[in-house]
Amino acid sequence: MKAGVKFCPSCGHAVNADNGGETDHKVEKVVNHQTDTEEKVHSEEQATPRVPARSQDKSRNNTIVIAALLVLVVLAGFLFMKKRVVVSRDQLASNITKAVQNQDGKLFLKQFSKDDQNLKFSDIGAKSVVKDIHNHSRDSLGETGRIIVDGQRVAGTKVKYDFSVESKKVMGMFTSYYLTTRRTPVRVLDYTGSGGPVTIKLKDADNQRVSKQQLSSGFFPGKYTFDVRSGDTQGDYWIWAAGDGETIDLTLTSDD
Repeated sequence: MKAGVKFCPSCGHAVNADNGGETDHKVEKVVNHQTDTEEKVHSEEQATPRVPARSQDKSRNNTIVIAALLVLVVLAGFLFMKKRVVVSRDQLASNITKAVQNQDGKLFLKQFSKDDQNLKFSDIGAKSVVKDIHNHSRDSLGETGRIIVDGQRVAGTKVKYDFSVESKKVMGMFTSYYLTTRRTPVRVLDYTGSGGPVTIKLKDADNQRVSKQQLSSGFFPGKYTFDVRSGDTQGDYWIWAAGDGETIDLTLTSDD
């Protein structure tokens, strides 16, 4: 401020003339500035507490542990799915052998494609196949699975079963093997001379009626016994499907 000014034009504070009109006012401003700064720093320290280094390390370690556990869970689930879904050639052969030795038609059928498993009456056919191999095979029962997987036929059975081994990719990484076969259609030839409608029931399935569509769509390999009625003529007939895709003629005569 200029000399001789008694009051500050900004704040109205009285000027001490003995100190040249400046000293007291400047000191007060500096003191006020320091006080405001200290209060601001103190307020910030209270609002943002510092995190100890030990707590930060503990939090980081917990994150690492959780990440490791997640990796282990994913890996375990991956291996579990692989074991449940993927079937190697050796495992396929082992399953077939076990099914034959125990005459387990359900286990034998599980080694086939989904289309073969879902075929009408396929469970009956599969049961008759393992029974036939078990009772009539001239090969060692312990080798039946390997024989079939290698594309050969088991010797001594009632018919020469036609099975093939195919593979598919699972999860885009693993190769899984399974059996497949061809359906055997059935054509009914009525020579009874009755001229009446033909009714066919499958005795192996509690005399369930078999439609013409089911006959023409084909059967899973195995033996099937039918109760057939044509007009007033009734008799028992059977077929033995080999899985080669060839049509079987079911010939009805009045002599049976």
